[in-house]
Amino acid sequence: MNERINITWYGTASVRITAGSSQLLIDPFFPFPDSRIKIAANAYADCSHILVSHGHFDHISSISEIVRNDTTVYCTNAPYRTLCRKGVSKKNLHLIKAGSSFNIGDIHITAYKGKHIRLNAIDVLNAICSRRVIKNLKGITGKLRKISSCLEKKETLCYLAEVYGKRILILGSLALAEDIDYPTGVDLAFFPYQGAKNICEVAANICDKLKPKAVLLTHFDDTFPPFSSEIDTSGFEEYIKKRAAVYKLKHGSTLEI
Repeated sequence: MNERINITWYGTASVRITAGSSQLLIDPFFPFPDSRIKIAANAYADCSHILVSHGHFDHISSISEIVRNDTTVYCTNAPYRTLCRKGVSKKNLHLIKAGSSFNIGDIHITAYKGKHIRLNAIDVLNAICSRRVIKNLKGITGKLRKISSCLEKKETLCYLAEVYGKRILILGSLALAEDIDYPTGVDLAFFPYQGAKNICEVAANICDKLKPKAVLLTHFDDTFPPFSSEIDTSGFEEYIKKRAAVYKLKHGSTLEI
């Protein structure tokens, strides 16, 4: 048996896990056309299982472009309703919740209650009214409409993927629910490095609680300008390298575990 597990990061929180003939996509997303980051139109064409961590636009808004007749999208109520509005057929959508457990080929998935990192209202307002936004007003109304049409509704999930004796913890956002016993000591944890000014401190605290053997950084890139920006991960990389391995991939590249 081929027991290699390949992790491909495309950008934002968009990741593919491949184990033999089994594979799944997490939050697949195409960047805004004016982003310098490009993803091939057919990048997701051969994967028929999609896990949604939560309903924000940069996690679900591209799914309607990706779904085929044989695609199954696993999600909670809020993204389910949004995807239906965006034209995804109900036959392609599979409702799940915290505690759900299922198999995608050889990959066993367990869903945990997650938590979205707190978005400070002032920081959001500053992002919307930033100098970069003011300099790039073309098409801004459409972008704002797209962003505001996709809601999280406090339904963020985390996933534990188990395959070939390895455990991979997929955080939907860089926050943990207070009342949940999350798996610790996993082989790899996905850290979406975005959403707070003190993001290094937030990530360090989560790392100390979960004690993963390795961390894959995601969501630190500038895929939805002019609202996004490249996040400096160097402080966290320096912090974690004495505690665990840390991986920061190039767009479209693959890590083997």
